[in-house]
Amino acid sequence: MKLRKQFFSVMIALTFLLLTLPLRASAQTPDRLTALKISIWPEYDKPSVLVLLDGVLADASNLPRPISVLIPADARLYVTTWENPNGSLAPEQPAQQTRQDDGFTRVTFTTAQPRFRVEYYHDAVRGAPDKTIDFAYKSIGALDAATIEIQQPLKASNFAVTPATQTTRTDPDGFKYFVQTFANIAAGQTISAQIKYTKTDPNPSMPAPAAPLPVAANESNNWFLLIALVALGLAILLGFFLLQQRALATRPAAPTGSRNRKRGKPRAGAASVFCTQCGRALGADENFCPKCGAKRRAHG
Repeated sequence: MKLRKQFFSVMIALTFLLLTLPLRASAQTPDRLTALKISIWPEYDKPSVLVLLDGVLADASNLPRPISVLIPADARLYVTTWENPNGSLAPEQPAQQTRQDDGFTRVTFTTAQPRFRVEYYHDAVRGAPDKTIDFAYKSIGALDAATIEIQQPLKASNFAVTPATQTTRTDPDGFKYFVQTFANIAAGQTISAQIKYTKTDPNPSMPAPAAPLPVAANESNNWFLLIALVALGLAILLGFFLLQQRALATRPAAPTGSRNRKRGKPRAGAASVFCTQCGRALGADENFCPKCGAKRRAHG
């Protein structure tokens, strides 16, 4: 009887060990996610589909470390980054893309936090005005829980999702979301959804804002123009000054005789007799000084 109890105890322990091994192995998988939110926004700011993947790593240790996700092979990767503890997004991180044979591209980048973000655009909208989108997400690792939120374009009607979503919500901007949840997604499993709606307006829900006027660039150009004009004015003044100085330096000197005449030196042949009272020069026939009236005195 005692041996039988021991046998059953050993069998129960082995069974429990075998059942928990897959869970333990899954917990050690670096790409395993505890949660993933897949946001699908058709014709949001472009005619294509914007997809946002917000994941949470199950293993929050050994960070930073590289992680990988799959996106459609013909999609255009837009952002790879992580979420900071305060909820803000870190700057965009470089990513490596490797195309696979299953119609997907493997995107690998390094995250420093357990929460990460991947964004891409996919030209998956077919038809007009009745439109169809076939969406598929393939999980690299095991996924505990996934949520799909599909945004209805603002001017769309007859919106329908297959398989049918479980709940809906509306945000303050007027967007309606169709929400569906999944649990225990295995590695390599694909989550699919088909979206149908009617939309005659070709414009996206949120058109890209017009490019702002380059105010800063204009102000910089004005400053450069002002500085150039000032520099040009200074150059003109400096050139005029140098030309004037050169003209003065090259002007011919006045004749010596001219300078002497200005100083009152008599010309050749003129009288050399002066009034003894006021010093005025007297002509040869002047016996009295025309200036002071003094009589001319003879010089020996």
